[in-house]
Formats: sequence, C-alpha cells, structure tokens
Amino acid sequence: MNQLIVLPLIVPLATAVLSILFRKTRFRDYISIAGSIGYLVATGLLASKIFSGGAISYQAGGWPAPYGITLVADHLSILMLLLTATVAFAANLYSWEYINDRGKESGYYAFLHFMITGMSGAFITGDLFNLFVMFELVLMSSYALVAYSGSRESLFISMKYVVLNLIGSSLMLVAIGGLYSVTGTLNMADMSLILSEGSVNMVPVLGLSMILFCVFGIKSGLVPFHFWAPPVYSNSPPPASALMAGISKKVGIYAVIRLYITVFSSATLPETALLFPGEPVNVVTGCLVAIMASTTVLLGGFGAINRKSLDKLLSYSSVGQVGFIYIPISITMITGQLTPLIAALIYVLSHGLAKPALFMISGIIEKISGTSDLEDLGGLSESSFTLSASFFLSAFSLIGIPPLLGFFAKFKVFEAAITSGNIFLLLVLFVGAVTTILYFSRAWLEIFFGDRGEVDISRVSRKEVFSVIILAVLILVLGLNFELVYQLVEQAASSGLNSEAYIETVLGERR
Repeated sequence: MNQLIVLPLIVPLATAVLSILFRKTRFRDYISIAGSIGYLVATGLLASKIFSGGAISYQAGGWPAPYGITLVADHLSILMLLLTATVAFAANLYSWEYINDRGKESGYYAFLHFMITGMSGAFITGDLFNLFVMFELVLMSSYALVAYSGSRESLFISMKYVVLNLIGSSLMLVAIGGLYSVTGTLNMADMSLILSEGSVNMVPVLGLSMILFCVFGIKSGLVPFHFWAPPVYSNSPPPASALMAGISKKVGIYAVIRLYITVFSSATLPETALLFPGEPVNVVTGCLVAIMASTTVLLGGFGAINRKSLDKLLSYSSVGQVGFIYIPISITMITGQLTPLIAALIYVLSHGLAKPALFMISGIIEKISGTSDLEDLGGLSESSFTLSASFFLSAFSLIGIPPLLGFFAKFKVFEAAITSGNIFLLLVLFVGAVTTILYFSRAWLEIFFGDRGEVDISRVSRKEVFSVIILAVLILVLGLNFELVYQLVEQAASSGLNSEAYIETVLGERR
C-alpha cells in the first residue's frame, strides 16, 4: 500500500489538467471543488497509513534508492500535507464566487492546483533535484496568480517576483550541483549517511548549504529576502494569497527542517576550520537563522503597525510571523533539542490556518465595502457577526489569546526561548508579541467598531463565508483539543530530528 504516497500528487495534478480542459465551462468550478475534496481524502488515507504503520517510502519505476526517484512520507510530511489539504479546500471554495464575480477564469483553477501539486511534491520528495522541480512548479503557478487581475501594478509585481526567483532558482541549481559533486548523490537519506561517515570535504558542504539556505530564505520571506512578500500578497487574489502566505512559505520552512536538521546534522566541520571547528553544519546555520529570524520578527511587526490598509497590514504581519517560526527552529539547530522544533511546528499549524482566513476575510471586506483602507472602514460587527467572529478567532489566535491554538503556539515558542537561556531571543519575541497585539487590536477596532461605513453585505456568498468559518472554527477546536494536536506535532518533530529513522525508511537494507 505504499502507492498511497503518490495520491497527494496525482489528485491535484489531474484536477489541474481537467480544469484546463473545462476552463470555458461552469464544470471547472465543480471539478476544482471535487479535486480539493479528493485531495483531502487522499491525504487522509495516507495519514491513516502513516499513523498506523509508521513512515513509508516509494521508489518510482522500481529503481532502488538512491538511484531512482524516491518519495518519502513520515509524520512531518503528513502534518504539512494535512494543513495544505485543509487550506486548499477552503481556498477552492472561496475561489468559486471570486472568479465568477470577475467574469474571467484565465486558467485560474489550473494554476491553483498546479501550486498545490508542487507543494505536495516538495513535502514528500526524497531527493534534492525533485525538491527543486517542485519549488519551480509552485513558483510558476504563483507568477500567474499574482498577475491574475491583469492590472499594470500586478503585472509589474509579478515580473519583479519572477526575476527574484529566477536568481534564487539559479543559486539553488548551483548548490544542488555542488553538493552532488562533493557527495556523489542527490538522495537526501543517502547524503545524510555519506556526510555522517566523514569521508567528504565538509568545507564546500558548508558553503553550498549556506547558498541553499539563502534560497529557502527567499522562498519563506526571511529578512533580508522578505521584500517581495508584502506587494505579492497584497496584490494577489485573496485565495491565492491565502495559499501563498499560509502554505507556500511553509515549503521553504519544511525544506530547512528536512535538510538542516535531518540531513546536514550529520555533517561536521573539520577541526582545522577557522570558524566553528568541529561543529555540525546545522549549528553554524542555526546561528545565522537566529539573527535573520530576529530581524524578521522586528521588521515585520513594526512594518505592520504603520500600514493603512488591511491587506498590507496582513502582508507585513506574514513577514513577522515567519520569524516566530524560525527562532525555535534555530534553537533546535544549535542545541539539537526536540522541544523547540515542536514549538515551531505548532506555530506552523496555527499560522497556516489563521493567516489564510485573514486574507480571505480581507477580500470579503473589500468586496462589501469597496475598500480595505482602515480609515474608511468601521462598524462591520453590526453588519456581519460571522465575519466579525471569524476575524476575532483568526487574529487573536496569532496574538496568543487562550484557548485558541495560537495561544499554545506562542506559549511554546516563548518556553523554547526561556529554556535555551537566550535573553536576546526572548526579548525579540516579547517585542514581536507586543507589536502583534498593537496592529491586530488596531485593525479589529477600526474595522468592526466605530462609525458604520457603507457596506453591501448581500454581495457576499455563502461559499465565501463558509470557507472562512472552516478555518476559524478549526483554530478554536484544535485549541480546545490541544493534547491531541501536541501528540501529532511531537511525532512530526521527532521525524524531523531522527536522521537514523529517515535513512532506514528510504535505504532499508541497502544502507
């Protein structure tokens, strides 16, 4: 039954192809929804297999690892796939009315499902080259979705996004080629095994891993590679922004966890190295990650405070929130402890549900009021209790209000910083938490209270509202059932930290 691992790739890919064939008919809407439900079911079946029997691998075409294409699914992969499937369903449901209101499809559903295919492939691929391929699939879909409106501004932003990521993709290829020349393999499990034997020169491995990390920094929007994120998110269709901010960024985060904690943890610099002699490569990277993540928290938080429109506020908030994920990851890289990685993954889950909901709510607000400028909004709580409650659950989850999922995420991140004894990281997290309270409280008060603006609530469809409700309710339900969430995330974090188990799953007797 290891073939189940292919389903999260086949279902969205088939849906994308069918969406192209039926793009000029209303069947495209039903195909997209059916595809997102099928993807959710496929992910659920794979999750059931992993939870009952442990991690699995599949060798495409029967070629044994490390020579063939390897797909690997463990608890870490499943956590990311389940999050992707949930947000993808909500985004597809929201998109039904969104594209019909604009009177043009333009391959929208096809690009949406190609993006989902790329994200799924990145979470289950077992080799670096196919990770690159999946990254490119996500990016090519993103280019089209950013330019969906066809406005001059969106086309210009899409072009800048293309140029930046072409540079990133070139660097990624250089790094992958370099690692292959040094280690003789692209299979991540095999590379981890070779690096643990200490039979290769670790100095170029460190340099190439740093280049690769810069690429992942671009993908996930870490400072100083964050500048593309705010304009891209604020000018994309709301459901596309939901997927890009909620899930696409997590592809870069997943790649960092999988490579720098699972794979490069076994690579140690020589004792003759000028800096960090005898230290593992992931420790060196972890120090860099801590600095970049701290700057990301501060810059994103203070940037969001000064934004005058909701979509731009959310865009800068997305930058800052990524820092909250990377800080505990950096602690795990440096110390090798499991608890900070658990904190990071809980925050991934919390942010992955809350931020898509907020972007879709922003789209609804702009639709019913004609603007997203905070100064022109007000009194929306009188027009829609559902919208108000959904915004409250999503935004205040990111603030960290109990019993919402975000409370436990933020608590665990602070706990990781306190346990590490790093006062600087703790101070950064505190400032970041305060800025989060400030900008979301301001948005909450200005949008839903005060003088009531002109709104036409009848313009909102039930599908759009329901898509937001799904995510908002999940935030509350998962918070109320946090013990179950913690068990799932603990297994995912253990999978990311356990190099031996990953190697055994992929190589088995051939190790």
